[in-house]
Amino acid sequence: MRSTWGKKGVTPIIVSAGGWKNLSLLGMITWNSRTKKTGNLAWVKHGSVNTETILGVLEDMKNKYEHEGRLILIWDGLPPHRSKAVQVMIEANKNWLSVHRFPAYAPELNPQEYQWSSLKRKDLGNYCPPTMRDLARKVRKGLGRMKRSKSILKGFLVKSGLWSGRELGEGQ
Repeated sequence: MRSTWGKKGVTPIIVSAGGWKNLSLLGMITWNSRTKKTGNLAWVKHGSVNTETILGVLEDMKNKYEHEGRLILIWDGLPPHRSKAVQVMIEANKNWLSVHRFPAYAPELNPQEYQWSSLKRKDLGNYCPPTMRDLARKVRKGLGRMKRSKSILKGFLVKSGLWSGRELGEGQ
């Protein structure tokens, strides 16, 4: 719940049927240094992210990018990113994939965090989905909105401080 109206001095209460379900999102903002084009890749998963999930994402990336030249992936320190199986896969694909980690406790350097923040504020703020399917649908719609707006994606990259608008082809 982002904001609500209520009587002064009375805390609003959200009634829930209980239970705990989760929807996990994995995503990345892509940028091609040759074409100056941004992109957005996302995976929506019911349940938690584990090593198998990350291996699947890396396999998807391999299918999409292996023949396009070298790919540099910068990600956070999520435990599945550091798992032995993931490290083995990265090592086996080092001819096209180079992986680096953001510093610990520095989410402001990760452009993806700005995308998640925008999704939560703009698309999911005050939204109470009746089902997990409805939540997943709303998430995909929000991700699609951002994917269609290259300026939003470039803005996330610039906000991180790791790229400048000039590097991304802004103003040219």
